[in-house]
Amino acid sequence: IVLSGAGDRAFCAGADLKGVGDRGTTLAARESFGGLPRILEAIARMRTPVIAQVHGYALAGGCGLAVGCDLVIASEDAVFGLPEIRIGVLPLIVMAPIFRAAGRKRAMHLVLSGAQIPAREAFEMGLVTKVVPRADLERETSALAATIAAFSPTAVGIAKEAAATIDGMDYGAALRYLRELTTLVFLSDDAKEGIAAFFEKRAPEWKGR
Repeated sequence: IVLSGAGDRAFCAGADLKGVGDRGTTLAARESFGGLPRILEAIARMRTPVIAQVHGYALAGGCGLAVGCDLVIASEDAVFGLPEIRIGVLPLIVMAPIFRAAGRKRAMHLVLSGAQIPAREAFEMGLVTKVVPRADLERETSALAATIAAFSPTAVGIAKEAAATIDGMDYGAALRYLRELTTLVFLSDDAKEGIAAFFEKRAPEWKGR
């Protein structure tokens, strides 16, 4: 799955601020901010990898949405940032994916400074997977998506599940969990097909199980 912005200016520049300060009740405010957490959680839970194809601005919730994807391909002109503190609010929801990707110190700098950073710096922070020229963005993203789609959906799905599960897990517990998961992978029909295809020098025919 590839997630991209519409138009030429931005991937996503955040929420529309009109009316944000007039939410009425606490319940109404809570409901109005419920969409982004649901989207981020859905991305995390689905077994299919999601690639963010980022050009232009990826700010506020848009920055968190991009970083919340499994992979982020950004054009050289992309700009990432969390400017919320400048208007007296905070990017609290998107702190979850951004702190996981960049670590506490670097992510906290983005939150407290309101800075906007270029794609190369975002890459160095761990927010971006790869930076490419703007003219190559769609081609590079499509090529990566096609590469992943050609692999066993079972293996790809388990890889994503494993990455999410071991995040923050005790080291020993992570190794034990991954050992058990390795057993399941090698016993899958796709693993058997892939190994057979390797020795028979042919393309595998994945079964998705």
